[in-house]
Amino acid sequence: MDPTAGPEVLTVDDESRWRELLPAAAGVFGSVELARIRRDHAAVEPRLFAFPAGDGHVVHPLLLRSTASLALGEEAGRPLFDAATPEYSGPFAPTSPSPADRDAFSEALAGWCAGAGVVTEFDHLHPWKARTELLDPAGIEHDREIVYVDVTQDPDTLWRESFTQACRKNVNRARREGVRVFPATTEEHALELHRIYRLTMDRQDALDSYYFPPEYFVSFLDRLPGNSRILLAELGGRVIAATLFLHDEVDAYSYLGGADHEFQRARPTNAIVHDMIRWSRGQGIQRLVLGGGYAPNDGIMRFKSSFSPLRADFRVYRHVHLKDEYAALREAWRRRGGTDEGFFPPYRAEPVPPEPS
Repeated sequence: MDPTAGPEVLTVDDESRWRELLPAAAGVFGSVELARIRRDHAAVEPRLFAFPAGDGHVVHPLLLRSTASLALGEEAGRPLFDAATPEYSGPFAPTSPSPADRDAFSEALAGWCAGAGVVTEFDHLHPWKARTELLDPAGIEHDREIVYVDVTQDPDTLWRESFTQACRKNVNRARREGVRVFPATTEEHALELHRIYRLTMDRQDALDSYYFPPEYFVSFLDRLPGNSRILLAELGGRVIAATLFLHDEVDAYSYLGGADHEFQRARPTNAIVHDMIRWSRGQGIQRLVLGGGYAPNDGIMRFKSSFSPLRADFRVYRHVHLKDEYAALREAWRRRGGTDEGFFPPYRAEPVPPEPS
């Protein structure tokens, strides 16, 4: 690799090059296919920052969100953005970069962020793949424990030793109730997932940022068919639960889903997860990542834990690239009555307070 070569910063229009540097099979959340879905339906501008290192590249997928919509003033006099990585990503590299490459990557990323007006960076670090040695250790924080299932185990071992007794009971109950699990193949199926997901978010009083338009769910059938799987649970001809899973060569991930609370007794989500575990094993996938809960040992965490005793440390990374612009935005937020409250960046906490009269 030419040591004098600079970084490449790709957009979704650089589809073939993006796919060459970071194919969906290597990291589905950083894929150009998912980046294009998010650009069209989630109001972000994706970028892939690629830096030559060793015999390959460090690739760092980022989602840029403009600060203009925050209505906090125009203190900087130029467009500003906050960057976040997609879920389960962070900087990737085939091997651990040398100390010299680490310094060069950090310098190049900082330089690009300064020029592009990127104020902050918030990374959702992949527990096994993220090259955290490329990041400032002071910015890395433990976020939560997540649950994953080792799907390489034979089915009998999974059933007896990974699933709890309650989990086995609920999988069997779903079978006795007549719950049928099947993969989505049509737009109508994807819209059923949207309906179920929206019901779930409404029941949980979720923030606006957790909602997605119907087209977002349909897009996975059209644009990411080889690395996504929508599973629906049906009872008596009615869809009562649904989950969207993403997957690459090594990992499958529970991404978005929910259930109709009226039919909780039939345990349809247990049936969905059980189906995905069996399917993943058949595909040669190693882990099904179920994620964590909203709080330690809450109901969601207990449900996921019933499938596996295995845990991973999910970490995040917080970094301010443009200190003056960050201070101005934070001060404007405080003048509106906002507080830091541990959110990063604080001025993106919801809801935005109204202007004082």
